[in-house]
Order: sequence, then C-alpha cells, then structure tokens
Amino acid sequence: MRILVDNPYLFQYFSLVVLLLVLFGISFYKGQVALRKWSGIGLIITPIVYFYLILEAYTLNIPYTDDFNLLETVHNFHVANGFVGKIEVLFEQVNQHRFAFERTVMLIMYFFTGTVNIKTQILLGNMALLGIFYLLFLTFKKEQISWYYFIPVPYVLFNLVYFENAVWGIAAIQNTPLIFFALLSAYGMGRNDQKGFYLGIAAALLTTFTSGSGILTWIIGTLILALQKRFKLLFVWLAIALAIVLFYFLFDYQVIPSHTGSVWPHPIFNLIFVFAFWGNAFYLDFIHPIANSFYADMIWCVLLGAGILLVFCIWLVRLFLARKTVWSDWFLWGAMMFAMGTGAMFVISRPISSYVMYGGNIFSRRYMIFGVALLATVYVCVIILAKNLRHVKRIAALLGLFCFIALNFVSYYLSVTSIRKFHEDLAIDSFYWKNHKTFLTTGDNFGDIPFWNHPTRMSNLIDTLNANNLLDFGQYKDLPEHKRVIAETGDKSVRYQGEFDLKISYIKDLNNVSSKFLRFEITHNGPSKPVYFVLASNDHTLLLPALPVPNSVSDLLKNHSYYGSDYQYSLYRSKLPVGLFEVWVMEKDPVAPGKWKSYFTGKSISLI
Repeated sequence: MRILVDNPYLFQYFSLVVLLLVLFGISFYKGQVALRKWSGIGLIITPIVYFYLILEAYTLNIPYTDDFNLLETVHNFHVANGFVGKIEVLFEQVNQHRFAFERTVMLIMYFFTGTVNIKTQILLGNMALLGIFYLLFLTFKKEQISWYYFIPVPYVLFNLVYFENAVWGIAAIQNTPLIFFALLSAYGMGRNDQKGFYLGIAAALLTTFTSGSGILTWIIGTLILALQKRFKLLFVWLAIALAIVLFYFLFDYQVIPSHTGSVWPHPIFNLIFVFAFWGNAFYLDFIHPIANSFYADMIWCVLLGAGILLVFCIWLVRLFLARKTVWSDWFLWGAMMFAMGTGAMFVISRPISSYVMYGGNIFSRRYMIFGVALLATVYVCVIILAKNLRHVKRIAALLGLFCFIALNFVSYYLSVTSIRKFHEDLAIDSFYWKNHKTFLTTGDNFGDIPFWNHPTRMSNLIDTLNANNLLDFGQYKDLPEHKRVIAETGDKSVRYQGEFDLKISYIKDLNNVSSKFLRFEITHNGPSKPVYFVLASNDHTLLLPALPVPNSVSDLLKNHSYYGSDYQYSLYRSKLPVGLFEVWVMEKDPVAPGKWKSYFTGKSISLI
C-alpha cells in the first residue's frame, strides 16, 4: 500500500463522497428508493474503507517510545518465576495505569506467532471503532429512527483529527478499545437483564485494566443500577467494584505524587479547559504557539464543549421525566458520562492558569479520540431528542452531515502530512539507533533516548528484544554506515538540479520558550523523487526525510493531486548536533534497484 503514502488520493476520495452526496440528495426529489439506498450505503462505507486503507498504508511494524515498555513486558512475562511473578508483570503499574489488556493482546500475539507485530496491534486497536460505530447504530434501530440519519456518524468517527491515536501502537491499543469497552459496559447495564449485567461486568473489568480512567465505568454502572432501582444487582456490582479497586491500588502499587497543582485557584479557566476537552474534535492540526492570541479552533472547541454539556443536561432531565425508559436511554447517558468524566480527570491532573483559547500544545493528539466519540454520541442524542419534531430532526441531521463531512475533509487535508512525517521518521529510526544511539522520533535534543536518557537501559532492552525476535532494527540494512553514506552514494561533480534553501524562525516550544526552528526546503526538477536530506560533517552524517509539500486547496482542486513538487523537513535546532554540514539530497538510484544516489546541493550550513 505504499501507493497511498506517495499519493493519498484525497481529491478522488473527496470527489467520491460529494458525488454520493449529490446522488443521495437527488434520490429524494425523484423518489428513487434504490438510488437512495445504495448511495446512502456508499456514504456510510466510503469513509470507513478509506480510513482503514490509510492506516494500512501509513503504519509500520516499528515501536515508538512507550511501545518499548509493552514489548519489554513480553520478555519479562516469559522469564518471570511462578504464577504471582507473571501476574505482577501482567498488571505492572505504568504511572497510574495498569495495561493488562494491552499486554494480554501482545502475549496472545506472541503465543501464536512467536513475535509481536506493532502494525497488527495498531489495526486491532482501531477495529474498536467499528464496535463504537455499531453500538451507536443499534440505538437508531431501538429508537426506530431511519438509518439515513446515521450517515453523518462515520464521518466524525473515522477521520484523522486524532491521528496520533490512530497510528501509534500503544495509543491505538489503549484509548480506542477503552472507549469501546466503556460503551459496551453502559450498553450491558442499560439492557436491564441478567445477560446485560454480566456483559457490563466483563466490559468494566476490561476497561479498568486498559487505562486508569476505566475505573469510571464502575461509577457509571452504579448510577445506572441505582436509577433503575435494581438494588440487589447494585449490591453485587458494588462488591465486585470494591474488590477490583482494592486489587488495583493495593497489589504491587506505588502512589505517584502529583506536582501539577489544583484546579481551584483558577476554577473559571479550568471549567473552560474541560469544555475545550469535551469539544476537542474541532482542535485542528496546525502549530499553536503558546502566545497571547486567541485561536479560532480553540474557541470553537470551548463552544462545542458547552453545547455538549447542555445536551447532557437535557438528556438527564429526560431520563428523570420519562415514564418508561429503554436501554438506549441509559447507554447514551453512560457513554456521555464516560467521555465527559475522562475529560474532567484530564483537567484535574493537568490544571491550567490561563485562557485555554490561547492555544499551545495543550492536548496530545491521542486524546482527540475522546472528543470525537463524545461528539458522535451527542449527535445521536440530538437526533433522538428531536425524533418527533420532523423539521428540527432534518435540520439537525443536515447540519451534522455537512459539519462532519467538512471536519472529515479538513482532518485529512491537514493531517496526512503529519502521519507521513511520523511514518518516515519511524522508518529511519533504526539508522539513527545503529549509528548515533538515539532516535529521530524521540526527545528534544540530539542524543536523547527513551527512559529518561538512562545510559544502558535502552541498549540492553533493544538487545533483549532482538534476541527474543520481538524487534527488527535491521530494516534499513541497505543504508551504509553513516560515515560512508556520501562515500558510497555521492559524487560531488554531479550537482543536484533543484534549489535548496534553509529557513530559520523562532517558535515557542512545549516549555513556552522561543526556540530556533529549522525548515529545509528544496524545489525539485528531476524525474526521480528525493527521499532524504543528508547533512554530512566530519563527525556525523544525518538523514532527514524529504517530505513532499501539500498543494494549496485551489491547486489540489486544479491539479487533482495532494502533493506538489516541493519538499521540506522541519525540526527544532536542538534535535541536530553542532557542526559544519554539507547538504546533499539522496534519491533511489534509478538504474540500480535497492541502491541510493546522493547529489550535492553546493550548500553548507553551520549549526552552532
């Protein structure tokens, strides 16, 4: 699927969706039921299929940061002594979390295949989106609402707003299944029968040992059972919850003190912050420097979060006033409570003392999945609330359809470059480790390594993982040793035909410090495509991926191509070592498959 990396065919995807949308609209005017059915099905399936094709193309079997910790678990489990020792490994604490579910998935994979495949793990984790999708769809059937009104949902669920969660191994196998298990628990408890109760318990167990916020499912289940007046089952539920919580916090657990402060010194700022988390589906993928300037997307996040709270309150009142409830009432209430509760926990653990609308990198992209799932749930609630108000329901559906399709398109247009960069950085990580004992993907400074720059832990871990067939850092064996890259692939007499430029600016980093930011740029004229910028000095030879620059929206529509002819790579100055570097451009040798060719740009740069 490398073809989708080189060209994601966004124009074709957008055009197909628009065409299906037009056909779906026409079918209502002409009364063509068959056209309406098949164009509607096409509108639902297209974003789902495209999402998984993109994932398949852009994910790699290469670990990233915390993925190493989970891979280490497989080895530790294998060598652990006795039953208790293996249980300690399985439930080992990571910060406040216990990743027993994630470790179990990897152990099962190892048992059947003899290794762990990160790419498979990512795809398995993202399959939980289909479970979320199906549970939300079931509510439409229960409420006897036409499936046509469900068409907007896949466009908000299957997009790249949360791209980090979608393509990072540990995030994909953690956050997405976490939400699915929490929704499954709420679904089981809402069914108000014995089978549903057992399902709710099983899903709550999975949720608890997938991430720390999974403990919320026990609170949600307690509220549902109490309001349903199922007091005998409530007693059993509380007894099981107590046993699980005691095990969670007493079995080989160490309390980690928090130094982040409290929300109470700035309650208004943090209330706005939690609104922003609930509405984070609108948090767009561009640099938000930490500066005293409002960002429009952050304001929309806050407004959306406030609107979500309003819908939640209306739904709660509806529950209390309803003469008779069905399982979908409780399920949707529980789904909203879990996502909103997770947002509240996030803010409590990371309180702020300023306006969130100033932007900054306050949210990791892996947390956007909670806002996306919450927005999809709230849309379903709005349609159900308006199901007896024909015109209001149609307006809500049309507004949701166009907003969610627009969000879907914008997320792909902005974030395909981000997952392309992540893909290419991961692909060259093994070269950096082999030659420089660091990673391009990790750390703020050249030479940084995971596990807090411990001098030996990472080296020992990689040796152990390689010995146990859990890691293959030899995927780039066709690249020479770094000091011989230019000697074996370059010829100074043959100059690069394009133009090279280095642009320097200052951008606020995560510590709110203005830091030097470098952007390497080339305008390419040749028939082959650049693959790497090569920076060569006496001490280091560094490879930086040459990433194609996306076309503007107008050029995308005119040329039907996402990428233009320019290439670039950006990073903070601190990620590169000091030295005088010649700048080369490396391409795949057109006449020798598997070989490389480097061309000197005629430029040198001094990094001090």
